[in-house]
Amino acid sequence: MTVAEQAVHVEAGQKQKEFKIVVNGVLAEFDHELVTYEEVVAIGFPGHHDPGLSYSVTYRKAAQAPHSGSLAAGGSVEVKHEGTSFSATPTTRS
Repeated sequence: MTVAEQAVHVEAGQKQKEFKIVVNGVLAEFDHELVTYEEVVAIGFPGHHDPGLSYSVTYRKAAQAPHSGSLAAGGSVEVKHEGTSFSATPTTRS
């Protein structure tokens, strides 16, 4: 199961999803408040990724300060229960 599928998949007995975010216009639900760069990219661009491709990720309305900014690979953002949004854009390495 991919990271994106894990983020939105609900199994019997699993705790209720309490955090709703939007990535490139796609709603995703999580049961944890720290959302990683990798989870955002997996939702915004599901499937296999070209190793020569990286992603620019920005966020708005986060629970943490600063409430908006950029998210780098390996990083995470504390999200609100509802309203945090992300924009992920592919970029090529130069």
